[in-house]
Amino acid sequence: MPYPVPPPEPPAIVQTQPPTEPTRAPFSQSLNRPEPASTREVRHDTTISYTLPHPRTADVPKQSSAADLGAPIARNWSEITADLELSVVPASGPQPAIATEIPAPQPFPAPDAATYSIGPERKFQAFGPGEPVTIAQEASPEATPEAPAIPITVPTDLVEVTAERQEFDGPRQIVTAEGDVRVRFRQTLIEADKAQVNLDTRQVAATGNVALQRGEQLIRGNRMEYNFVRNTGSIYEASGVVLTQSAGADFDVDRPAALDQSPVPLADRLTEAQPVGDVTAADGAQVEVSGLSFPQLQGDVNRLRFEAERIDIQPNGEWEATNIRITNDPFSPPELELRADSARLNRISPLQDELLTSRSRLVFDQSFSLPLFRDRTIIDRRQREPSPLEFGYDLEDLDGYFVQWNLAPISLGPVDVKFAPQALVQRAFSERLTPIDPRFYGLEAGFTGRVTPTTGVEGQIEIYNLEDFPELEEDAYRGRLRVQQLFEGYTLTGEYSYRERIFNGTLGSQTVHRSLGAVLTSPDIALGDSGAIFSFQTGFQDIEAKTDRFDLLEINRENDRIDRSRFQSVATLIYPVPLWRGEELPATASEGLRYTPRPVIPFVRFVAIVRGGASLYSQDESQFYLSGSVGFQGQLGHFSRDYLDYTGFSLFYTQVALDGQSPFLFDRLVDQRILTVGLVQQIYGGLRAGVESSFNLDNGLALNNELTLEYSRRTYGFILRINPVRRLGSFGLRISDFNWTGDSAPFSGSDTEVED
Repeated sequence: MPYPVPPPEPPAIVQTQPPTEPTRAPFSQSLNRPEPASTREVRHDTTISYTLPHPRTADVPKQSSAADLGAPIARNWSEITADLELSVVPASGPQPAIATEIPAPQPFPAPDAATYSIGPERKFQAFGPGEPVTIAQEASPEATPEAPAIPITVPTDLVEVTAERQEFDGPRQIVTAEGDVRVRFRQTLIEADKAQVNLDTRQVAATGNVALQRGEQLIRGNRMEYNFVRNTGSIYEASGVVLTQSAGADFDVDRPAALDQSPVPLADRLTEAQPVGDVTAADGAQVEVSGLSFPQLQGDVNRLRFEAERIDIQPNGEWEATNIRITNDPFSPPELELRADSARLNRISPLQDELLTSRSRLVFDQSFSLPLFRDRTIIDRRQREPSPLEFGYDLEDLDGYFVQWNLAPISLGPVDVKFAPQALVQRAFSERLTPIDPRFYGLEAGFTGRVTPTTGVEGQIEIYNLEDFPELEEDAYRGRLRVQQLFEGYTLTGEYSYRERIFNGTLGSQTVHRSLGAVLTSPDIALGDSGAIFSFQTGFQDIEAKTDRFDLLEINRENDRIDRSRFQSVATLIYPVPLWRGEELPATASEGLRYTPRPVIPFVRFVAIVRGGASLYSQDESQFYLSGSVGFQGQLGHFSRDYLDYTGFSLFYTQVALDGQSPFLFDRLVDQRILTVGLVQQIYGGLRAGVESSFNLDNGLALNNELTLEYSRRTYGFILRINPVRRLGSFGLRISDFNWTGDSAPFSGSDTEVED
């Protein structure tokens, strides 16, 4: 096809360079050979797209290496245009072309896209072997003020290079670029001071303020070797931010980049740092170990900062690092770090990663180091056990203190099966048992899974005495099987339970021997803009449980249990009335986020709670009640200064109106006038102590009495709970998750000075 005749003078973006000293390649490899001034031609301040040639098998390296680039040969402009059939096309009819600096084009669409519109003012085409190149031109403003976007056919594989100076070696297919370099390929964006790109091997070697962004992942360093087709390479003196939930998809070689997934620089250049700002806390991870059930890691930490001496990136989000430091803290120096001499992340499944480390330890506040005596950790975006060992206390079934060993789950399709043997330490001492005695051991086993996106299953069995296994006494184990179906915010739960324990106020802990049924639970429903919240649940069960009404027991019954069917509905209305609200401190390390992941907002409010319930039992028995609770809640201070800067309080009175009586003990209402008092006070730093007690005003008995001792920091927290009334204790661990903008200082630096 004929092309317009180029103008007599070359475009302004093509400039003849004066003789210079030979440049040096990144990593001490020669990039350019000295050439006479008359043959050295370069291009300045331009963006050019290079079409990737078909790879030659012999040229494709197995590993990322700067040596794969080779040494380019400078060629003069006439030789390059002869190879490429260079044409300069005016942007609008016969209007004279105006040379302009080409900004970085918008990200290209996925490889299968046919056309790409750049906009009304510029048009841009590929620059590659055997193909014409259209250099961006701007029309005069009077010519086409409202020109439509120009559709341009985009080749399948393009590499965009933007730089102050770049040189193309046609025979060797090597691009050498210097000064504010950007290399863009599909979803990958690389920025550096200097870079070489080998179009044959798809290899990039970059040095000086290097930044790699793919999807939502960002890695910085001082030099890099990277293969942008395989998404493999090495980054030295690396640092950055990783979003764990999307890392696998972002580095998936086989997944083409969508148009809205193209990399977007955090600043005008990725390598230009911005201060940390807009810090907000996400849900994070919560762990509570109580000794009564499997400890569950609720939530996830999705955003992590890291620094490493070297990181080797593998396909599909896998990586290997040397001398790595990882933190969830957006500020430096971090409060909480995981350090390891080496670490490797292997992807097991879309929801499971395997982290292998050597000499790993947790470092708190840059001073206290806690060794981690395990080199393999499964990172799962589902509920997992936080530790292989659990220490618990259960006086009713396990005779006191015990140690539980949580084995690695076994995956059977969408269902995970887990086992946890127990050593019953206090029973062994009191009964002088040896490790070969079956009474020395207990066992927890269970399974969880989601068979569809809206259907979950769960089962659990707890065995307290293995002496007669598998023919167990009825009081030697407990079990539960549950199926949950979600729809439109509602939850329908079908459940069978055997010997489930339920706490019922001053009647204490009661055991439901057997229950089979289903319960429908509503979400919290906001009532307009009033702040009131309404919820309800209704269900039907067939129940066998303990009673104290001997007139209901059958003649010659060997136990004190009865069988009844129960239909029950409960509705709750909560109406908070704000009385006063203070201002929160800025979300900085020295103010609002000094001891807490979220700035504390002082407030005082009045709260009214109304709850009504109806229980209908077979054989013409029923229990109806209406309860009302009124009280005050509040917190004072900001939990930012060293001492006495936080006080939380609550005071509630509850009155119950009752009609009828349940035949069972586990759901009978006997506490009709209740006073509840709670207080939490900062002692010093992140240390807080609290107490919450509830009393039956008619007989003075305690329904609840919980003591808490908490150590809270921005990135983590520990809380110990002891409840002597229920004879329970638990230990909780919080690991915070944050979102933020900007760039944090190096781990050894400081984003802000803490003011006392």
